Amino acid sequence: PVLEMTSSFDRIPLIDLSPLSQPGGGTKEDWERVSEAVGSACRDVGFFYVKGYEMKQTLVEELFQRGMAFFNRPEEEKTKIAMKEGGKAIRGYFPLHGELTSGKPDHKQGLYFGTEMTEEEARGRPMHGPNLTPTDMPELKTTVMEYMRQATELGHLIMKAVALSLDLPSDHFRKLYTDVPFTPFRLFHYPKDSTGLHDDGAIRWGVGKHTDYGVLTILAQDNVGGLQVQNRDGLWVEAPPIPDTFIVNIGDMLEIWTDGAYKATPHRVKNTTEKDRMSIPFFFDPAFECLVVPPSGAEPFLYGDYIYNKVCHCFPQLAEQNGAPFVPGSLY
Repeated sequence: PVLEMTSSFDRIPLIDLSPLSQPGGGTKEDWERVSEAVGSACRDVGFFYVKGYEMKQTLVEELFQRGMAFFNRPEEEKTKIAMKEGGKAIRGYFPLHGELTSGKPDHKQGLYFGTEMTEEEARGRPMHGPNLTPTDMPELKTTVMEYMRQATELGHLIMKAVALSLDLPSDHFRKLYTDVPFTPFRLFHYPKDSTGLHDDGAIRWGVGKHTDYGVLTILAQDNVGGLQVQNRDGLWVEAPPIPDTFIVNIGDMLEIWTDGAYKATPHRVKNTTEKDRMSIPFFFDPAFECLVVPPSGAEPFLYGDYIYNKVCHCFPQLAEQNGAPFVPGSLY
């Protein structure tokens, strides 16, 4: 169907998933209401809050606590699991200013995870392999793995609503692209920034303006705030923390699959408070080997190539170490 965008937004909508989280999975009418709200949010905003999903809130709180315990460690302890130790797997720790989302260093430090697997199971594929966590913090890895499992189920549920909003069968995306989704996962810590400026005087962002690469991002954020979303008029709209919710936004692949009807919306982060900020983005992406065929007639590409080259742009030194074959400025 032809889907038209309405006027530019000034707030992020909130969608209640609780009818779909009950035993039985919700009625046909429940799914119609939720999918209509999801479709409207995807067309007009590209971001929405969700509430009512039965992920234990204690799990979210535990992950924030254990993540902050890691980030508060001495630098020499954190660098024992530096990303360079994981090679092409792109797992582990990067220090403050170690990631260049928009060509300049982000004012954040982070810890990268993914589906746990052995080197043999990874079969040499980039962004696959064992996760790196401190040997004396086994509970961190355990909590991350359980969070990823539950977030994956939430991703499948939301994508059913997305499919229905497009008048497609509810399992359309799962059958074709996301039955075994590729699920990169991050813990990010944004220290307070007293100057807010780079050495050259440019504004320093926690994360610079960007869109996400995959299908959905499911974000848990603490109570500090700082996420901003750009509307169609180019104005920036705050996405403040709301207790017991996740923020969901759509990525480049969903924009491509819908031929631009659903937009991957630019966003950025700036911590303007006197507090440290932490966020937990979970990326629900197509299978790594998925062939993406744009309806526009543009050249098809493998999703794994797309995301790996995007990540290489963010970590050029790591890309050089791994001999990554990417071309600056290209689609990848």
